[in-house]
Amino acid sequence: MTLLSNRLRAVAKMVDTNARVADIGSDHAYLPVELIENNTIDYAIAGEVAPGPMSRSKADIDKFGLSKKIDVRLGDGLAVIEAADKIDTVVIAGMGGILICDILTRATKDQLSNVKTLVLQPNIGEPLVRHWLIENGFAIVDEDLLEDEHHDYEIIKAQRSTNTSELNEAQYLMGPILMKKKSTDFINKWQRKLNGYQKAVVNMKHAKKIDTEKIHKMQQYIKYVEEIL
Repeated sequence: MTLLSNRLRAVAKMVDTNARVADIGSDHAYLPVELIENNTIDYAIAGEVAPGPMSRSKADIDKFGLSKKIDVRLGDGLAVIEAADKIDTVVIAGMGGILICDILTRATKDQLSNVKTLVLQPNIGEPLVRHWLIENGFAIVDEDLLEDEHHDYEIIKAQRSTNTSELNEAQYLMGPILMKKKSTDFINKWQRKLNGYQKAVVNMKHAKKIDTEKIHKMQQYIKYVEEIL
């Protein structure tokens, strides 16, 4: 049985066996249901920020008879987590990078006290997420990239670490592990991005007001991508 899109299936693969999961912005609780049905985990919190999605998640969980294993809670971000829940893994999927960083930044020490693993799938703004992780004591341990319905999705798995090494700008942009894996989807994404950057530089050079700083930044991106491709 699978309720999951290819994107969420890739997110599910990043969750460790026997993790205690909080899925923030759970979207029908599809991910927790799948993880429990597959015996990957046996407890999850499905966090929703609005009553409508919360009641839909509850209905889906009841339908699968999993109300004893999945708590649906209404709250803003990680406010749905209590220390007694012993949540060790937080999943935030399908939001922009700025919002993901904001949710994590607003979390209290209590809400993050037991959290050792973050599985994050930003729709945009992946470099921002990587910066947040490194700056807040998380090391990136795995990454995945897939194209699904004409959109590139990156999934970043990070674990709390006392020894987080700084990334270089190319790694923040493209992902340190994705750069090593160099999958077909990765190459396709960055080939498209490279074409876009090159066109943007040409257009910026012909603009009435030339933004040299922006051109320089774009040229840096072109250099990073050309080096990896």
